[in-house]
Amino acid sequence: MADAGRLARGLDQLLESLAHADQLDPLDVEGVLALRSISERCAERIGGAARILEAQNEVLYAEERAGDQEFKA
Repeated sequence: MADAGRLARGLDQLLESLAHADQLDPLDVEGVLALRSISERCAERIGGAARILEAQNEVLYAEERAGDQEFKA
C-alpha cells in the first residue's frame, strides 16, 4: 500500500516539475492524472484487502486460542 502512495506522490511531483519547466502538454497532464487516479484506486483496494486479511487472521487466532483452551481442559 505504501508503494501505491509513493506512486501517487511521484506523479504529483512529475506534474509539478513539468509545470515548472513549462513543458506541460495537455495530453501529458491527462495521462499523469489518469495514472494517479488508477494508483489511488489500487491503494484503496489494497487497503481493503489488507483489512480483510487482518480480520481473518484475528478470527483464526481466536479459533486457535479457543481450540488450545479446549485441549488443555
